[in-house]
Amino acid sequence: MSELSGKTGIPRTSIHFYLREGLLPQPHKTAVNRAYYTQDHVEVLTRIKSLQARGLSLAQIRAELREDLAAIETNGAGAVERENKRIRETILRVATEEFMDKGYDKARVTDIMRKSGVTSQVFYAHFPSKVELLIESFKTFVSWNLAFVEPALQSADVGERLLWRLQADARANELGSSVLSAIRSEEPGDGTLVELVEQAWAPVMAFIMSDLEAALPPGGTTTASVELLAYSLLGAMHNSSARASWDDTFTREDLITTHLWMYLAILAALRGEVDIDSRIDRYRQRIKETAARGPQSPPAPEE
Repeated sequence: MSELSGKTGIPRTSIHFYLREGLLPQPHKTAVNRAYYTQDHVEVLTRIKSLQARGLSLAQIRAELREDLAAIETNGAGAVERENKRIRETILRVATEEFMDKGYDKARVTDIMRKSGVTSQVFYAHFPSKVELLIESFKTFVSWNLAFVEPALQSADVGERLLWRLQADARANELGSSVLSAIRSEEPGDGTLVELVEQAWAPVMAFIMSDLEAALPPGGTTTASVELLAYSLLGAMHNSSARASWDDTFTREDLITTHLWMYLAILAALRGEVDIDSRIDRYRQRIKETAARGPQSPPAPEE
């Protein structure tokens, strides 16, 4: 309201009067104490001023504006949808930068609100919790990375593609680790958070699975699930990164070399250069027995 008054030069009391009299379309509420006015409201107020200057009565002004007001009511929902999308994208951009710069624990929601220029009501209308914002921010960062890196990798071989992705994904892996830790500490309830995580990882998994599936001979299959292999590689990268961060025993070069070694080893197995499936066959019965029993806890040692 204050912005609308400042833009048109019409006092707030007059705007409230026009709203009550039906000369101005009702704004769309985007929060409890926040209303969204469009450029249409500015133009209608400008017309009202012009019609008043010509000496038209209230009834005559209402008649002059009837068709315009009907059109605005029809188009208003689309404008609100665009504004909500803009607000959401602004929050996500700011939050993604905050999480990447400070980490999940040190990034503060109040700072994100302030930098996004939104109130708490507006913020929580879009993101009910900090962990949900983290997951959506991770998804946003992944999309930035893919858009930046993947177009340049079409002609590279599989090893080169992996190295480029590791370079681009170094920060994403940090954020991804925070996502996994946050999910483990949360109660998913209806599974919404888990579904969001799956959606965030999906583009990354698609590229890894594409490499793995391309390694299979035409019409070939493998004992292992390609999707689980992809997630295993991702988990291995997170865990080995965590180990490398504990001390100076391993360098980043060691970390990248090890991950590339694992990647190439799995591709070799899928191509049949190393016959892992026949080795798995000898353990079929034991695998079934282990799966049927499930996890077992050892007894506590006697004191």
